[in-house]
Amino acid sequence: MLTITNTSSFITLAPIPIFVIDPDSLQLAYANAQFLALVNGSLEEILKMNLQDILRQNLPPNISNFFLQLTNNFTIPVQIPDLVSSVSPFSSFLYFASKLEQAADHQPKIVVWLIAKPTLATEQNQPVNDHELSANLKAANEILPGTNKGINRRNIEYMQTTGESLQIETEHVLLAKDDVQTSETDGVTSTETWTKLEASREWFKNMVRSSPVPMLITKGENMVFDVINGPMLNLIGKDSSVLGKPWFEAIPELVGQQVVDELFYAYRTGLNHHVPGVGISLIKNGKPTLGYYDLTYTPLKVNGKVIGLMQTATDITEHVISKEKLQKAYEQIRLSKEAAQLGTFDMDMATGHMQWDDRCRLLFGISHSNEVDFERDFLQNLHQDDLERINAVLAYVFDKQASNGIYDVEYRTIGFEDKRLRWIRAKGQVYFDANDKPMRFIGSVLDITEQKEDEQRKNDFIGMASHELKTPLTSINGYLQLLQYLSRQQTEDRMLATIDKSLNQVKRMTRMIDGFLNVSRLESGKIAIDKQQFEITDLLKEVCEETLTLTTGYEVKLHLADEVMVYADRNKLNQVLQNLIGNAIKYSDLGSKVNIQYSVDHDQIIISVIDQGIGIKAEHQQKLFDRYYRVENDSTIAGFGIGLYLCAEIITRHQGKIWVESEFGKGSTFSFSIPLSNAS
Repeated sequence: MLTITNTSSFITLAPIPIFVIDPDSLQLAYANAQFLALVNGSLEEILKMNLQDILRQNLPPNISNFFLQLTNNFTIPVQIPDLVSSVSPFSSFLYFASKLEQAADHQPKIVVWLIAKPTLATEQNQPVNDHELSANLKAANEILPGTNKGINRRNIEYMQTTGESLQIETEHVLLAKDDVQTSETDGVTSTETWTKLEASREWFKNMVRSSPVPMLITKGENMVFDVINGPMLNLIGKDSSVLGKPWFEAIPELVGQQVVDELFYAYRTGLNHHVPGVGISLIKNGKPTLGYYDLTYTPLKVNGKVIGLMQTATDITEHVISKEKLQKAYEQIRLSKEAAQLGTFDMDMATGHMQWDDRCRLLFGISHSNEVDFERDFLQNLHQDDLERINAVLAYVFDKQASNGIYDVEYRTIGFEDKRLRWIRAKGQVYFDANDKPMRFIGSVLDITEQKEDEQRKNDFIGMASHELKTPLTSINGYLQLLQYLSRQQTEDRMLATIDKSLNQVKRMTRMIDGFLNVSRLESGKIAIDKQQFEITDLLKEVCEETLTLTTGYEVKLHLADEVMVYADRNKLNQVLQNLIGNAIKYSDLGSKVNIQYSVDHDQIIISVIDQGIGIKAEHQQKLFDRYYRVENDSTIAGFGIGLYLCAEIITRHQGKIWVESEFGKGSTFSFSIPLSNAS
């Protein structure tokens, strides 16, 4: 068995599998815990086995000569030639060997180091070329021709440096005073040389200490902390007491982590390399803290022999965490997009280049992955009845002052390849440069064909039901009018009052059915706006008189001003006014006042209906003009939520606007504007 020396202590603590063999018999003499875990055995069991039994395969015939030459010439690791195992778990390692001089029986032993051999993260499995190998691996090839120089390690960037690593000759800065004095006995140095060495050593230390980059110098294979600067102390969460301590004593929490594997690899192979983005758990303020760092290892050599390492570290924790958050956000967006079956588009307005994802291409009936074109693939695949409207919408959206770049529209497409009709809802945003010129247009598209088909079926049903309801209602109205005539002839006042009330209810029901019919026609695109020139005050008087005839207990007052000529559909505006005044009465207490007023502002007339009713909360005001939307303030108030929607559509088709101003509990003012007679 081995005497536990500094070297064997390092082997015991090393984070990679290591074992010791006798070079003559190839029988195992020692193994660390990492190796025992790899073979799933105990130390007592493997000490009876030789290298061939452990690896479970025949060894290269020249392996014994290789080990014997190592005992005579080398103390630093070189790769074992032609030892490539095909048996798991040994197939995933490269094998390095070196002479172990400190043994209990003073007989030379061989230390075998198992180095994992993953590939470079960004390259294919290409061996490191000869120029990237350190001098000790080249020496191994001289010992035994055919030595495999291929070393592949994950996430390592090999660096070509002058002399292949930091060569320290007569000005070696890591030599301790005792080392120099020993050399003096051999006639190697002198007092003058010692003075130069001390000056060089202090200069190098000052350079490391003053560096803003975290830096650390270790010496010897026990990795004793020799020089460390403030940024590195802050990074590892330690103080200067770590100086003079071996790596595993100074930072014991690193045992078993990847960073020690890379440190050990750099020392044993003599290769300069960079390890990006390695995760390291450090004890800071008494708590384990995971961080991510870019690490660089530079072996320090004297006459080709590695005697220490210079290490630098860059903290990239914030960058890695931000990247992970961004990746999670992208993943959430991707999953949300897939769940909602959204397609996306992106258009460079400067070049005209467009990008459509697969879903967007599908909605336009395109299966190819070629570049898409705005004219060919978008405009030409729009339904002809929507083409003019969408061109107008786009012109509006590309005008920042008018739209602020907000795009929200529905249209139909005819698939280029499948000729299928689809309804699309598109939402997007145009981005502008400093001169308000559109630069980029991005957004998403959603297939709403099924929704539109459901709406069409519903509208068809409403239209059919409304027509069927009007037939008996017309007959009832006729009979009531006949009774009304007969009652007047016979001066039946009580019957006449009852008949008048019945006729008023018939008129209400007729208007309700007409509203359903209009909605059905509107959704089908069959509602017509028949404009003509007329004086609008006459219409206002007519609506007010009819309202007073049908309603009692309310004061409806029309504030007349100058006569105003408009160019509009008289019947449709009649419907709008009746609906607004009817709502004002419906949502007001008995005895309340309803005021109707109008004014002319430049080229348009503004008409307002003002009530003293229950009012509308702010969160409902923007939705009032949506189809079938009702504010559930009072469930006893009847309605279907189509009146205001119909009003908004009629006013929109007059190129006008409709809006509401209200304070909950204090009443509402509904207003609309339409162009005057000289506006078409």
